Order: sequence, then C-alpha cells, then structure tokens
Amino acid sequence: MGMSAQDKMLNVASRLGLTSLKDMQGTTRMVYDSQTTAALTHTFFKGASQRAFPLSNVGANGNQFQVNEALLVEKIGFFIPEAANGIAYGGLNFNSVKFDLVIGNKTVIKDASCEFGGEQAFYNDGKVGSSVIDLEGVGILIPPQVEYYVVAKPFNTTSRAAVSIRLGCYLFGTGALLNFNTTI
Repeated sequence: MGMSAQDKMLNVASRLGLTSLKDMQGTTRMVYDSQTTAALTHTFFKGASQRAFPLSNVGANGNQFQVNEALLVEKIGFFIPEAANGIAYGGLNFNSVKFDLVIGNKTVIKDASCEFGGEQAFYNDGKVGSSVIDLEGVGILIPPQVEYYVVAKPFNTTSRAAVSIRLGCYLFGTGALLNFNTTI
C-alpha cells in the first residue's frame, strides 16, 4: 500500500527537519502564473510577486511559501492567456510544452513534455481544457521558504518546431497552511 499525499508531505518535511509542519492545516492548493507576452521561453513564478491577480495568484511572497506552508505538487498544467489582462484562458491549441521544474536551485523535473490532447483539466472554456501532467502517487514537495520556478518552452504538437506564444503554468496538489489548531 502506497503513501498518501499527506504522509509523503510529512515524511519529506520530517527529513528536512520541518517538524512543525504536521501541526498545520491540510488543504488542496493551486498556485499559478501567466505571461501575456508571446515568447519562445517562459520562466514562471520567478518575479511573480510583480504580477497581480488574475495574471498570478502567488501574491507578495512570490515563488516561495511562508514558514510552515508547503505544496506537494501532484499536477502540473499549462494554458494560454488569451488576453493581455489575463482574464480569458484557453487550451494549448495544438501546442505542447517542454519544461523543467526547479526547487531550491535543483532541477527536479527535466525536459518533461506536456502534450496537447493529453489529460485535460482546469481553465476549461467548454471547448478545450488546459493540458496537464499528473504526478499523483509520486508528488514533489516544495517546502517552506524555498524558491521554485518552472522554465517552459512551447512547441507545435505536429511539427515539433518551437513556437512563440503566451503561456501560463499552474502547480496543483496537497498543501499545508499556517494554522496552530489543526493537523494534517
């Protein structure tokens, strides 16, 4: 029998010496960031504190969680901001994304591909959903006060040629929020 997401989070936190994480509030958590200027390479979450909602939801802390907050990443997804104001979103529209996930200056996922037409979830406009990589059962912990970011390079799904497009990224999974009354 495998470990639950909560057990994995607590196990990794314990190995990192984060013993108080077990006393925090468990939750489902999603952080996202988007860039509305077309580019061949996007770096998400770095500098995200400069991008207000709805372009990003990370807030003033930027690309690190506060003390006793964490995220066990179980899904990584990509979407296209259809407007410069970040209000409308769409699917990858026959584009795919090659990406790296970096936590604390260590690359923990390298050259992974999120394909158009793969698993679909979130930001669904009724026609096309965002494209998702599912890490459920594996999960990667982003601990408190450690910087994280995603470097993504979009490409055409059919020709495999690099494309310059607007792009957004989200990380979704089991989280811990600061709370002195509840345990996960």
